[in-house]
This record gives sequence, C-alpha cells and structure tokens, in this order.
Amino acid sequence: MRNIYIVLMLLVLSSCADYLEQDSGELNTLDKIFTSEVDTKKWYSRMYSDDFMVQEMHYSSQIPYFWCTDEAAYVMESNIRNISEGLMSPDNYYGYTGYNLYFFVRYYQAIRHINIFLENLDRCVEMGELERRTKYAEAIFMRAYYHYLLLRLYGPIPIEESSRTADEIAASQARKPFAECVRWISEQIDWACENGMPKERNESIELGLPTIGAARAIQSRMHLMAASPLYNGNSVYSNWKNKDGAALMPANYDKELWKVAADAAKDVIDNYGYSLKQPKAKSGEPTFDEVVENIRTITTTWGENENPELIWGHPNTIQWYARCAVPARWYGWNGRYSLPLGMINDFFMADGSKARPLAEWFENKEFSTEAANGTIANTFHMFVNREPRFYANIHFPNQRVSYAYPNEGDSYQDEDGYGIVDFWYKGVSGNGSTPGDKNTTGFSVRKNIPLNYCSNKEKAKDTWNLNVPFPIIRLGEIYLNYAEAINEYYGKSEHGEVLKYLNAIRKRAGIAPYEGSYSQEEMREMIRHERKIELCYECQRFFDVRRWFIAHGPNGAFNHNEYGLDMSKGENATDKGFFTMTEAAIKRFDIKHYFMPIKASECELNTELVQAPFY
Repeated sequence: MRNIYIVLMLLVLSSCADYLEQDSGELNTLDKIFTSEVDTKKWYSRMYSDDFMVQEMHYSSQIPYFWCTDEAAYVMESNIRNISEGLMSPDNYYGYTGYNLYFFVRYYQAIRHINIFLENLDRCVEMGELERRTKYAEAIFMRAYYHYLLLRLYGPIPIEESSRTADEIAASQARKPFAECVRWISEQIDWACENGMPKERNESIELGLPTIGAARAIQSRMHLMAASPLYNGNSVYSNWKNKDGAALMPANYDKELWKVAADAAKDVIDNYGYSLKQPKAKSGEPTFDEVVENIRTITTTWGENENPELIWGHPNTIQWYARCAVPARWYGWNGRYSLPLGMINDFFMADGSKARPLAEWFENKEFSTEAANGTIANTFHMFVNREPRFYANIHFPNQRVSYAYPNEGDSYQDEDGYGIVDFWYKGVSGNGSTPGDKNTTGFSVRKNIPLNYCSNKEKAKDTWNLNVPFPIIRLGEIYLNYAEAINEYYGKSEHGEVLKYLNAIRKRAGIAPYEGSYSQEEMREMIRHERKIELCYECQRFFDVRRWFIAHGPNGAFNHNEYGLDMSKGENATDKGFFTMTEAAIKRFDIKHYFMPIKASECELNTELVQAPFY
C-alpha cells in the first residue's frame, strides 16, 4: 500500500502552509491508480483510515477532545496542557507532530484526498457502475463530514470542492460565512443520502463504514450546533469579518434553527431502525449488575442485534487506552487517565437525585460497613449508593474489578480473584508503589473498556487486538439532541415530549424518571446535566460546553482548577489522610478559546484567511 501511495507522502508530511499542494508528477501516478480496481479501492479506504480520522483510542493520550474538559484532570502531555491551561496561540503549536494532530492540516488533507477520488473514480472501468455510484456518494458524505469537523473546531472555514492544480495552489482563499458552511455541508449530505449512500452494511467486511442513518445523524448534530448560543446571533462575534468586510457569523438570533435541529433528530429516531440498547435480564427485571454491564457494552460492542444503538462506530484496538485507564493492572502504569472530583460528584445518586455539594463529603469522612450495589465494605461514602453509570464509567478507590487474568495468583487479587482499585499511596495502584506514569487524583476512566478485557501487572501482559467501536454517534445522543432542541423551540408547552426522551435515557440508566413541572431554564439544565453523564468520555463535552457558550468567565465550566484526592498519603482504604481534596490540574478558558487558532504562518501565506477572534 505504501508503494501505491508514495505520491501521498506529500499529504502526510506537508506543513500547514501547503496543505493543498499537488505534486507535478502526481497525475501520471493517478492514471495508474484509478485504472486498477484494487488500487482505487485502497484509495477509497484511506478516507476512513487513521491517517485522517482521530476517534481511535490509539490517539487518546493526545486528543484534546478527551482531556481538555471538566471531565478530566489529565496533565501528562504538553499539548493537552497547552489547551486545558489556555496557552495555545497561533504561534504556539498545540498539536503533537508525531501524530499529525494539527487538525486544520489533517482534515484538509483528507478533503483533498477525497476530491482526487471524486475527480478520478470514473476512470476505474474495472469497477461496476453501481459500486462506483455507491462509493461516489460515500465520498461526498465523507468530504462533508471532514468540513463539519473543521467547522466545529475553527468556525467559518474555506470550502474545498476540488483538488488544486500546481497553477492554483498559490491562490488565497477566504473563510465562508458560518451559515453558508452549514448550508453547503447539509446539502452535500442530502445529495449523498439521495444518490447512493448504503442503507445498511455487511458487518463482516464493512465494519465501521457509514450508512444513510449515520449521515443523517451527523447532519442532526450539526444543526443542533448551528442553533446553539455560540453560533446563533452571538454579538461577541459581530466584528469577525473577512478582509472584504463580509460578516462571518450570524448577526441575529434565529429561533427556527432549533426547529430544524429538532426535525433532523426526530428523523433519525423514527426512520432508520435504531433503538436504545437495553439490559438483558436473566429473569424478571434487570438487576443492578445487569444494568451496569449493559451500560459498559453500549460503547464496546458491535452488531445490529447486539448493539442496536450504535449508529456509526470507528473500529479500534483498545490496548493503549486500556493500559492508561486501568489502575495498576499493566506493568508500570497506574491509571494515568486521571479524573477530577467535580466530575465524579456530578453522577446522580442511586435514586436519580443530584449528589450533595462536593465539599460536604469531606466534612465528615465516613466509610461503608458492608457491601452494596457497586461497592464493598470500607468504601468512602461519596462512592456508595450511586447510579449504575457511575460504576460503569469510573474507577474509584476500593472498587472491585475483574480485569486480572484468572487463576494467575496475582498478589493484588482478593480472596475471590478480583482486583481492588487501591489508589492510596501504598496501594499497588498508588504512587508509592508504581514506578511508571502516575495517576494524579485517585480516579481513572472505566468507560470504553470491554467486558472481556484482561490484564496482569506482574506479568506485563493484557488482552491483545480487541476490536472495539468508538461511538462516533449513537442513538442516546440523538435522544438528547431532540430533547434539547424541543425545549429550546417550544419551551414548557412541549415538556411532555421532552421528558419522553430524557426519561428514556434515565430509565435505561437504572434511575428514576423526572415527573415534576419545570421551567424552560430548569429543563435546559436537566438536559445539559444528563448529557454530561450519559455521553461522558465520548468526545462530546469538549464541544457541548463550547456551543452553549458557558466555558469562560468566573463560573466557566472549563475555567477553574480541578481537584482530586491526596495521592501522597494513604496506607489503606480507610486512611482519612488520602481522602483530602487536593488541587490536581490547572484549567483556564478565555473568550478566545471557543475557536481553535490557525497557525500564524498559514494566515501569512494565505492572505485572505483571517485569524479567529481575540488571538
């Protein structure tokens, strides 16, 4: 494959200043590629590959979507700190060069690759006409999808509908107004869905490829974004203009955009055969453990029958993510993917109510005396009687986990063969015992780790080559998209419809539904809180808080330091010194950080490309 794509080394290695450049000898190479069905299909496959898509767990340590939010207190990688501490700028490269994570270049490289495919596909007469038509429609959707990814990071963007020749490469190109970008992307998705996008996939050979339902779901997400406060008549951006004076952001609030978003979400709910993944009970009502197990499988299983909720997933091997997430269960690391106390406390209680304020748990440090749902004796009271999603998504001190290989005689197993999450200083997972990467808070992420994953710290081995679907989009999100859009458009008059979908999420999570009467503002906060919990660690929070325009300011969701437990103390599960609120991560978010900056050198070379505001 490398021999076939040697011409594309330019794409992979190019700087941001020549991200659309074309090799003068490329056309001869393209002639050879697109007269071969085998080579044409390889070119087609690359638009879905790790070269361009970044949802894969392999990049999890480097991707800001995971860690630059109030969901996390991960501070190990310099590019993550640059973003989460508010240090990024047009002159301070915030990507990680080894992984090509400067998204402005990466996604436009994908778009150029797709444009070349679209312009040359008809040359491949070896491929049947119907298959060419299908792949052409897919490519149209994927080109729109990469433009959407750029739009939500950088705001108004240039639209690239064709590859550039050597004569065209030097031409400057301006951003298109935001509303025009949304309209163009939506029209492209419409065209793809009406002209060949597949309705279903053969999972044995087409795993991870999008369908019409996936295309419509992404369209739904984009329309919700466009209706949201960051983009919809936000006066802060009234002076963001191209050099010719053209305004780039909508000047006036348009309530009808919420109706567009609601209709798009309802279309996905009603017409493409998806359903929430429900727990399977061995008898009667699902048990607490069956609910927890079901929640864990929503983001780790494939198949229309096994997981009818997954709309579009990206195939992953899980080793790197799991090794960084599982507490001291693989060689020298101990759950380096650290989580903050604030996020831990945002999970609901077992009855579906909100937890008490964070500081109150530490005023009187109590511990359980017996086992309960999700916990064992001697567990800090903050972690007891929580909702099932808490136990499915979080590693917390004194938690029982089954990640150890059975019958290996591991020293960290209890009498029943389970591992204990012992983050206190002298525990196997503690900073006093582990020589490798350190946990900083006493919590790590459990979500996205499959049920059949196993690891062994003492023998430095773990399950290999698990094929796990990272959920690009799933029906649970669409339910919450719909509930949010309906509340914003209709307000209290349609709260029956809102609660139908909001409570479906809560019921599946094993907690009580909302039954009261609420104002539009109260419902807004309920929906946002539910999104934070239901979609945690799925790369949604990074963009949700931005589109709601609540990240900055004195009470900004991303503008406060994060706290954890005191990792320098603790001899056992009930050592009160360990259970002390301790500052763990600096977080800063200014008004300029809602949109990612483009490199200064890019704007200097493309003289029509204006920088994002306030940089």
